[in-house]
Amino acid sequence: MVIESFTTARAYGVEDAVLASLAETFPAINWEKQGAYFFQRVIEHGRRRAEEVREVAETVREAGLMPWSAQGTAERQAWVADLADEGLFGTRGTKEFARSADWRTEADRILAKIRR
Repeated sequence: MVIESFTTARAYGVEDAVLASLAETFPAINWEKQGAYFFQRVIEHGRRRAEEVREVAETVREAGLMPWSAQGTAERQAWVADLADEGLFGTRGTKEFARSADWRTEADRILAKIRR
């Protein structure tokens, strides 16, 4: 959700308002730092996480519920992993891969890619 919501906020130029709202609701969390961390982790581990969340979705489905959140999360994780595989965030295995201290850098890469 962080990747999707922060990137969308960035697309509309309202990221400062979103961050301020999050800080008000969750004052103990540094959302700038947390955002960078979440982007890094999803970029690096999105493929594995997508598979794990697909298994969660199946478990939810077996319980008789539609796994809307889990299914959407798996799709977003896989999509970011696909972008990483394409080299959007740098070259895997290098020191610079997905290491921006500012989540906006990665969000801008995503936005540039989808606007092409």
